[in-house]
Amino acid sequence: MITRNKIVEAIRNSTERAQANAREYLLFGRIYVYINSPVMPEIDIRSIIGHIEDIMPPHMMEEIDEIFIGMFDENDDRELEAHYESGALFISNMLATETDYLENIVHETAHSLESKYGLNIYGDRKIEEEFLGKRRRLFHILKQEGYEVEKVNFEEVEYSKEFDNFLYQEIGYDVLNSLVVGLFVSPYGATSLREYFANGFEEYFLGDRSYLMNTSAQLYRKILEIVEDELL
Repeated sequence: MITRNKIVEAIRNSTERAQANAREYLLFGRIYVYINSPVMPEIDIRSIIGHIEDIMPPHMMEEIDEIFIGMFDENDDRELEAHYESGALFISNMLATETDYLENIVHETAHSLESKYGLNIYGDRKIEEEFLGKRRRLFHILKQEGYEVEKVNFEEVEYSKEFDNFLYQEIGYDVLNSLVVGLFVSPYGATSLREYFANGFEEYFLGDRSYLMNTSAQLYRKILEIVEDELL
């Protein structure tokens, strides 16, 4: 005879198995999160979604309709962990920690805001002036350290593969981490104006807001305006 307790237990086990095998989730009740390829066993997608919902106002992700986690040619071709395109985030399923997923989602959310509100974010050029001031200071720091800084353009605010390679390959992020303290949140924030914004956005939600405010006042104020819905 099957008892009521056994029926309840069977239902519970069935539900737990379904949840464990889930490949589709909802973020903020409207953004579909699809698992196209299996993630690492230690990754809890529900935990990641819950964390995002805890730290970020829903209107910050209004430009995003879907998040795909899997293997994508554009990520591989551009050596990216994630990218934003046409209302969707495409994130590698090979990230090692939940923190990696959080950082990529928040970072690419910043880029999603640029697609519609770029003029509001960059139009007054306050962030650009702050960014270039930091780039010039970095130029002199690296020159004093003996690096051939004249061969790359420190005044170009758009992304440059040549400049990125100079920072990443010739200097190395391990060295840069100590040299950019008080200038950039991380070395990647020095690669372009857009990455400066996205890197600061990531620091605002996942890092140290006081540090961001003290080192990048204009960037902090702009992000705060967005968070408080003054630009949207």
